[in-house]
Amino acid sequence: MDGVEATPARPDPPLPGRTRRRIAPDVWAVSLTSLFSDWSYEMVLPIVPFFLAFVLLASPFVVGLVDGAAQFAQSAVQATAGSRWATGRDRKVRGSWGYLATTVSHGLLALALVWPEVLALRVSAWIGRGSRQPIKKAIVANATSHEQQGLAFGLEQAMDTVGAILGTGAAVALVLWMGTGAFRAIFAISVIPGAIAVVLFLVLVRDAFAPGRAASPGGPAPGWHGFPPTVRWFLVAEAVFGLGYFSILLALLRVGENLVPSMGGSIGGAVVASLLLYLLYNLIFAGLSVPVGGWADRAPGIGLVALSFVLFAVVDGFLAGPPDLAFGLLAFVAAGAQVGFQGVAESAWLARHVPAEQVGPAFGWLGLVQGFSVLAGSLMAGAIWTYVSAPLAFGVSAVCCAAGALLLLPVARARPRAAPA
Repeated sequence: MDGVEATPARPDPPLPGRTRRRIAPDVWAVSLTSLFSDWSYEMVLPIVPFFLAFVLLASPFVVGLVDGAAQFAQSAVQATAGSRWATGRDRKVRGSWGYLATTVSHGLLALALVWPEVLALRVSAWIGRGSRQPIKKAIVANATSHEQQGLAFGLEQAMDTVGAILGTGAAVALVLWMGTGAFRAIFAISVIPGAIAVVLFLVLVRDAFAPGRAASPGGPAPGWHGFPPTVRWFLVAEAVFGLGYFSILLALLRVGENLVPSMGGSIGGAVVASLLLYLLYNLIFAGLSVPVGGWADRAPGIGLVALSFVLFAVVDGFLAGPPDLAFGLLAFVAAGAQVGFQGVAESAWLARHVPAEQVGPAFGWLGLVQGFSVLAGSLMAGAIWTYVSAPLAFGVSAVCCAAGALLLLPVARARPRAAPA
């Protein structure tokens, strides 16, 4: 059945007949690769807004532009990777090139002297990330039995976030040791775990399909109209939410700037405090990934995705509040919970609502939709912050997030495709 999905009059029951099976080797291989890859680029990401603002003297608008453009570039490439590379042969080699591009581009940030160079390198790094994201998600989805999609994506996301914790911890240690002079050293050192990720992906991933998950041979990758109506509506809701979903880097800059006066003007102290909040964010993210994956397997549906959209509106509320550490702490706690729910829940929902041969293209479309809207949202938030006020920027974001959650209601009753026998 590759036609239109039926929409029953009542919500889905939990998937019947769940059985305990071991996690596929490819899921472990991709997860271990994700750990080292995130270790590499999460050394870089939380430093970028401070490097731009305090070293290169860029405005919040430029910070939003840099990250929004990077997200957009990732998504544009992700659509091509999903529709072509994630469904063809040699996708393991293509994925490894993506990991390599991200690693090299972030390492070259150590040589950047003006913000346009940072923009070019961040875009290049996220082109690499966009090329590999649908590939690794398709490998995980195709290697996993239908009833364990949530658990598999939860494990991959948890390992991904363990790498983020290690990367952020390394960045904190280097800033404590060297102050703001550590920024360029951090960019250079990030190449080491990134290179390990490339090797692990090439050596450990087998790209094997679980029984019943093999894609049908032949045929072009589906376009927008090739997906079921409920999937298309899901992507529309993601687009509206994305208009309010700015990068966590803008949140870091907001908290860091607020902390500088309370720390006697110490930029290094404010950066360290902000990085520790970012570390807490990743700890919460990591702790939730596997439990949320199991929850998504027991009660599949759209509710967890909607909850993640609402949580980002809560983040906006805290960032719009008074400039003190308590509000920053609450913002990053809510942000960690939000991202812990969103990534796993939307991946598990989408993987269940398309046939196996459409998994790669579906994730490519998801990335493309998110990238267009996040670019617009980041530019909007950065512009309102720079030229009007930060509280108004976060207020507009909260409205978009709430609207995205409401748009998910029509797909709440959509049944997943029948599990393979």
